Amino acid sequence: MKTPMLPKDAFKDKTVIITGGGTGLGKGMATMLSALGANVVIAARRLSVLELTANEISNQTGNPVHAVQMDIRDPVAVASAFDSCEAKFGLPNIIINNAAGNFISPSERLSANAWRTITDIVLNGTAYVTLEAGKRLIKAKQGLNFYFIFYLHI
Repeated sequence: MKTPMLPKDAFKDKTVIITGGGTGLGKGMATMLSALGANVVIAARRLSVLELTANEISNQTGNPVHAVQMDIRDPVAVASAFDSCEAKFGLPNIIINNAAGNFISPSERLSANAWRTITDIVLNGTAYVTLEAGKRLIKAKQGLNFYFIFYLHI
């Protein structure tokens, strides 16, 4: 892990949900935010990967990381994941919409089903997470920072 430019407790008492948090960029962001004192919740479909990542980050940073299974294409699963986060750390202060779906394929060979899968994750899933957070935060009269990570290569 690189040395953070911010003070070690810059995110103390802040709760962050990172979709697609088990691997890649999501894992990197989760590690850095945990090192900066955040309560980190990583969410994705593969619970076994999330649990390994959560343990690895917790051991590295000394902060607990909560792994929660969530298929962002399913609004009911999204609500359930928010329930789990809220029970563990309270409402989130930061949402990082990082989950993605892609197929390495020339665009002319991308099937309609592949396109639906990509948009269900990247567009609809991001909307479901954002809307669920918004409903809860409006009810609690609490603000939030949203971050969206999009990548489209055609």
